[in-house]
Amino acid sequence: MLKEKSKSNIYVDSKYQWNVFVGCEFECVYCEPSFQKQMKRQKPVIDKNGKKRGCQYCYEYIPHFHEERLNNRLPRTYMDEFIWVASSGDISFCDSEDMNKILSKVREYPNRTFFFQTKNPKYFQQFEFPENLILGITLESDRDWCSITKAPAPDIRYKDFLKVKHPRKIVTIEPILDFDGFILSWIKDIAPERVYVGFDTKNCNLPEPSKEKTLRLITTLTWFTRVRVKYIKYDIVGYK
Repeated sequence: MLKEKSKSNIYVDSKYQWNVFVGCEFECVYCEPSFQKQMKRQKPVIDKNGKKRGCQYCYEYIPHFHEERLNNRLPRTYMDEFIWVASSGDISFCDSEDMNKILSKVREYPNRTFFFQTKNPKYFQQFEFPENLILGITLESDRDWCSITKAPAPDIRYKDFLKVKHPRKIVTIEPILDFDGFILSWIKDIAPERVYVGFDTKNCNLPEPSKEKTLRLITTLTWFTRVRVKYIKYDIVGYK
């Protein structure tokens, strides 16, 4: 069953974006006008009280750990809500020692749900994850659009994610790129508890699928998993 799309660029289920880790080196062409642009607000400045604010590493989107944010107050989550860890970056660039610090904090909150997302799920294979954590991958297509991202090819992400033995998984098809059809069987193999689908919102002129292809993909996905529809370029199934 389709759910109402989000009116923003973050997941409708994301209760809180916990950027205890920030940054990425995959250099996706659609990242600069979105996540990286958001981080430009972090430019270091000296305020009127002489106090330094902002972070140069955040400003430059260089992967780094904010240990002080481990003590942030984290809201309760309900139903499908989650706390998105490292929403402004790819968690796979996090040092394993720092990741274990994050996981220790996650285990302190068994009554909250957390979410990690990456384009390199092989990174997940080295850890044991608590039950209150959902693991996700971005799978924009089943084609290798190497001119668009330096991340591992989609078929590699799929195979590596299958090897991760964790019961709670999510797949994000955003920004959706044109595909061949293998993506459906891949997602079925992964057996995610939900899938997010959305088009590019930053006018990056990406190679996108047709209206018919998009509709067929979304409809078929609903046969075996829940779908969260975000921004859809075409007027399909009641979405504009």
